[in-house]
Amino acid sequence: MRNKEELKAAADLAKKTKRKLAESLGMDSGLGTGKMLVGILAGMAAGAALALLFAPDSGRKSRKMIARKGNGYLDEAGEKYVNLIETLASAFDNAKSSVFNTADEVGAKAKDYRNSVAKTEEETLGKYS
Repeated sequence: MRNKEELKAAADLAKKTKRKLAESLGMDSGLGTGKMLVGILAGMAAGAALALLFAPDSGRKSRKMIARKGNGYLDEAGEKYVNLIETLASAFDNAKSSVFNTADEVGAKAKDYRNSVAKTEEETLGKYS
């Protein structure tokens, strides 16, 4: 087994990678989904770092393989993030439209009610005038 310094270096690399990913993806650390995604990506980075330390293949070959797979995972995560943002934006637009439509309907009903009350008032006053 490798020494504690190498393991500490791998853990530090994972922490730095997590911070950099969060910054580059524009994720707020207060979001649950963002934390989960960053955690998954940081875990992959830590796994890659540990794989380099313990891999039986040459370092150059292992680094190329990990970089290739890491780029694939990062691209996939980026696509999922974009899809999530698009879905949320669409849902927000639909909800906003629904609220405005409901507000228009309530306003129209209130206007009709007000006109009905005014008409009843005129009829009532007309009878007693």
